[in-house]
Amino acid sequence: MAICIAACVLIGSCGISLGSYLSAKNDLMASQQELQQIERTNRKLEQNSKALQNENNDYTQNIEDLQNKAAELEQKINELESMKNNLNDQLNNISTSDSASTEIYNAVASCFVESQPATPSFTPIVTTSFNKVTSLAAQLERIDSRLSETGTSFSEVATNVTETLSAYSDIPSGMPVNGILSTKFNPNGLSSISDGRVHKGIDISTRSRILPITATAAGTVIESSYHNEFGYYVVIDHGNGFTTRYAHNTENLVTAGDIVKKGDTIATTGSTGQSTGIHCHYEVSLNGVYQDPMDYQ
Repeated sequence: MAICIAACVLIGSCGISLGSYLSAKNDLMASQQELQQIERTNRKLEQNSKALQNENNDYTQNIEDLQNKAAELEQKINELESMKNNLNDQLNNISTSDSASTEIYNAVASCFVESQPATPSFTPIVTTSFNKVTSLAAQLERIDSRLSETGTSFSEVATNVTETLSAYSDIPSGMPVNGILSTKFNPNGLSSISDGRVHKGIDISTRSRILPITATAAGTVIESSYHNEFGYYVVIDHGNGFTTRYAHNTENLVTAGDIVKKGDTIATTGSTGQSTGIHCHYEVSLNGVYQDPMDYQ
């Protein structure tokens, strides 16, 4: 009997030990898998951080190059304007001189009109002045042409600077999709606004068309998922407290961690989740406080 009891105790102890071992092993494997997932996430974040840093460096260099080019063009325009003004002054002086020479020539010619045909000794002077006027006029025309070309180049550079700054701007602006405003911003559920329900963004109807949705500012995608209310949706963190949400999409074209610029396509309009038609639900939030997107147009 004692041997049987001892055997049972031994078997029971072995069973408990085995169970504890298996449990500890499972916990260890789960911890290892979690650690591997964390490491993969960290590697992806490091890659995104490096890509963002490289893109930021390129952006900074491009902006500096464009600003330097704009400064050079502005200086060139000022120099050409100064040259043009100097030539205009010379032209005016020559015109005055020509007028005085013509009066002297007429006076002298009238004195000799009865004695002999006039052979004006001032003709070479007048001719030289005329040539100078003609040459200056041609130079002014060339300068006007160069000013026009330089002005066009300056305008193009200024446009490039504006577009580049806009592409990298982290402040939401404009609409994410071409459409019509169907539901207004109504965070307090006022009965006088749209259908009177609480609405923390705006709805942009695309009239049954599936159209591309674009980011309204540069940033990092922090959510790209499905929700019972929002359907397929994307949330972008723009930094400085700004985030935007694009919801009821047919398809999300970005994933969490992706870095986007203003104007990048991130999804397509749809009617997923709690929706009655194809549209884009668009939200703007600043430090957790919902903003009227129409204030950022």
